[in-house]
Amino acid sequence: MKMLILGYGNVGKSFVKLLLQKKESVPELKDVEIGGIVNRRGIMLGYRDEFEVNLKGDVFTAYEKVKPDIIIDMMSANYKDGNPSLTLYKTALKDGVSIITTNKAPLALAYREVMSLVGKGRLGFQGTVMSGTPSINLLRILPGAEVKRIRGILNGTTNFILTRMYKGQPFEEALKEAQRLGYAEEDPTLDINGFDAAAKLTILANFAMKKNVSIRDINFEGIQNVKEAIRGNKKVKLIAYADDSKIEVFPTELTPEDPLYYIDGVENALEITTDIQTTVIRGPGAGPINAAYGAFSDLILLKRGFI
Repeated sequence: MKMLILGYGNVGKSFVKLLLQKKESVPELKDVEIGGIVNRRGIMLGYRDEFEVNLKGDVFTAYEKVKPDIIIDMMSANYKDGNPSLTLYKTALKDGVSIITTNKAPLALAYREVMSLVGKGRLGFQGTVMSGTPSINLLRILPGAEVKRIRGILNGTTNFILTRMYKGQPFEEALKEAQRLGYAEEDPTLDINGFDAAAKLTILANFAMKKNVSIRDINFEGIQNVKEAIRGNKKVKLIAYADDSKIEVFPTELTPEDPLYYIDGVENALEITTDIQTTVIRGPGAGPINAAYGAFSDLILLKRGFI
């Protein structure tokens, strides 16, 4: 199985490192090879211990050159139109090539359109929501259960800031600390304004609840106007919520009786309520190795026929 990897930043490098570390011990990886990697400088082909060929070109050139069986998309999200990933997904899936992605934009913008093309080519997207903590893949193994409600803390940056604010730190200081520790981007707008959490909720609602929505349909508000993260015994958390009547992301006051009350720092959590039971999962929702593991786990599940 030949892979084409799109994006070779921290997540892409962590994925390759994980793949090489596990290749001999995980049977499903025995026949997996890296046919090429696309980074900002161009296309690198012939990967062994190093790249033998470097070419100028984009993801479409790489697709034609490598002729992959599977594409691993770890590029930065383009929420304007989802490209170049979205266009490449359409071509690849029609060709029977599978996709594994950590890139939220194509599915947040055009989930149903992309899923309508899944057939011979499969689609794994655990890495788009809660990184390597099995959110999407947990939902895959709830056969026969009808998801009635989703609640979650889906953005580690805002949760870290609110945790610091709960302890008395002003918003601006907490944001600077998050940036210093690598939890927030230099431009943290998409985290702070709730957009990132809304994108993840869009994917979850479409997948788990069979909705037909895009990020443009979601009501969301971030934490930019939160002045205090503690009110009596209550904590303010940025909660993503979906049920039959609404899909939204808003700062919300939680009491100690709520399991999400105790989710602090960069940790994420998801509460899934079905017609049978309620399940709560928690774990790291950010970091290169965690995002890489989301894609890595999809690769193994795809090889096992679970995706």
